[in-house]
Amino acid sequence: MRVILLADVHANWEALLTLQRAEPKPDAVLFAGDAVGYGPDAANCARWLLAHATAAARGNHDDGVSRGAVVNAPPELEEAARETIDYSRALLSREDINGIAAWPLSATLALNGATFYVTHGSPVDPLGGQVNAATCAEAELHSLFDGLTADVIVLGHTHLPAIRRFDGRLIVNPGSLGQPRYGVPDATYAVWDDGNLQIKHLHYDHEVTIQKLRLAPLSAEIVEQLADVLETGLL
Repeated sequence: MRVILLADVHANWEALLTLQRAEPKPDAVLFAGDAVGYGPDAANCARWLLAHATAAARGNHDDGVSRGAVVNAPPELEEAARETIDYSRALLSREDINGIAAWPLSATLALNGATFYVTHGSPVDPLGGQVNAATCAEAELHSLFDGLTADVIVLGHTHLPAIRRFDGRLIVNPGSLGQPRYGVPDATYAVWDDGNLQIKHLHYDHEVTIQKLRLAPLSAEIVEQLADVLETGLL
């Protein structure tokens, strides 16, 4: 069974379209939040995820779109988050917004004998928790995850791809499909294939996304800030 794990699409249709071409027939898609914000294509991305995600958890930008308020954005991106959430709300239908708002803060499901737990941040702070699976101390991992009965724990929010085996379980952050921040502009996602878990990298045409941002009703300073993140993979 081939399960696609992804997070932080951030309204980047070019990245999501590239994923669809690379993975045309997955058995399941698990989404760890943030369909919208920062990018120009909120409607396309939200509608695809609403239609195709087997399970999805609401991210802080998804929550922001549903409530009309920004929460838990990095300080240097707060203004970008505010402007692009407002822009996303203008592009989305009421049905789209209701669908995003209906995503739970966490989801648990069994697939082919394995139990998956999906949340955006962490179990104790679903919208704001920052868990770097690669560097987090074991004591903190115990405090966060000992209450979960899951074989695979899927997280988002940090935009940093990582896999870690911990206490008989796998913790994975697939990184960001739509706004990578790990020093490389390539999109990342993860694949669970009958127990084998891998991070995958995708090159996509980020210049198309940047040109769409430049045509959007956003301030020039915000557009250039977001373009720099897309071009470099760094804040």
